[in-house]
Amino acid sequence: MRTLIAPVGLVFLALLLTGCFTTDLTAPRGKSVRIMSKNEPAAFRDEHKDFYLLYGILPIWRTKPEEIIEREGLAEVRVQTEDTVSDAVINVITGLIVFPQTVVVEGNYAPGRGPTDDTK
Repeated sequence: MRTLIAPVGLVFLALLLTGCFTTDLTAPRGKSVRIMSKNEPAAFRDEHKDFYLLYGILPIWRTKPEEIIEREGLAEVRVQTEDTVSDAVINVITGLIVFPQTVVVEGNYAPGRGPTDDTK
């Protein structure tokens, strides 16, 4: 019986570390956007949480990078998904029902666009 527990435990652990998460990266309609490499500097950075049920099969809330690209006026962009400590904490607190994933949108502004200063 003990020899069966270890393999079953490893399979269970492997299942906890997997998921079917997807994040679509599309440019806003009519816009030309260049995808940045991992090492290029970015003037803009924003983090969002996506939420899924059933190991990522059923999306509850998904970030739409094209809306962020449009709103911020980005001409160059990179989108990354990360599993953070806070994602794991949310997952455990919800009893392994809700699976969050952090989506990071980084980019550079189009010429003539940039961060606005609302304090003026």
